[in-house]
Amino acid sequence: MEPVPGSNRWESRFAVVEIKDDIYYVTYKKGITINLEDAKEMIRNRLIFAGNASYPMLVEEEGISSIAKDAREYMSKEGTAGVTAGAFILKSVYSTFLINFYLSVTRPKIPYRMFTDKTKAIEWLQQYKPKAIKEKMA
Repeated sequence: MEPVPGSNRWESRFAVVEIKDDIYYVTYKKGITINLEDAKEMIRNRLIFAGNASYPMLVEEEGISSIAKDAREYMSKEGTAGVTAGAFILKSVYSTFLINFYLSVTRPKIPYRMFTDKTKAIEWLQQYKPKAIKEKMA
């Protein structure tokens, strides 16, 4: 199923995505493996879903099995298009290892932080909402 621009929620074979309060939420599904073509599809679909707008992104994962090296590199560079900042929620020792490794090796071009508390992650992302969105909220 293709994403629908302007909708608030969409589910792909990789993740459930949602735009809520001007933050892009992505929860990767359990047991998925991601290769380069998958990464390209995910980024293309995210840009379609977001209507080519830029948002801060909160990332959670339920147990990704693996991400290929070229997919990690693609996601950390070209994959940051339309993302103003990234917050990663750490839920397990394995996700902590996976995300730490991903971030230390790829060094994304956007601000990012890791959290164990979702509320604190959302609070941190508030500063990275585009200016027009912040003014709309005031």
